[in-house]
Amino acid sequence: MKSDAAAKPRLSPSEWVVMQAAWKAMEREPEITASELLPAVQEKRTWHFSTLKTMLDRLVKKGYLSSRIRGNTCFYQSTIPRDQAVRGAIGSFVDNVLDGTFGPLVAYLADRRRLSKRQIAELERMLDGSEER
Repeated sequence: MKSDAAAKPRLSPSEWVVMQAAWKAMEREPEITASELLPAVQEKRTWHFSTLKTMLDRLVKKGYLSSRIRGNTCFYQSTIPRDQAVRGAIGSFVDNVLDGTFGPLVAYLADRRRLSKRQIAELERMLDGSEER
């Protein structure tokens, strides 16, 4: 059975920027406005307000955000937790790009990202846990 994230359309790199900023903002408030989100997004992208609104509208259409209007203000709320979206994206990548194998991903992380001893220990703990299941 596919997760809710796996059933949703994939996010573009720019949409990930918006969603990362939204999830972070929603740690403090359950709903956000585009005006509240713009400064965080502008740390990564040099967008105007109208560009952000377009991206938010796309994310609503894709099902990652919901929106409601109160007065003249549109409030956005995430429909999917960050960890679930990340798991869905990784699963899609492994299935579609790596043909279901994860060896190349682990090799990349070990070689290119120089995993710390703590990260290696965490990975070993996860692998040990998956063997028990």
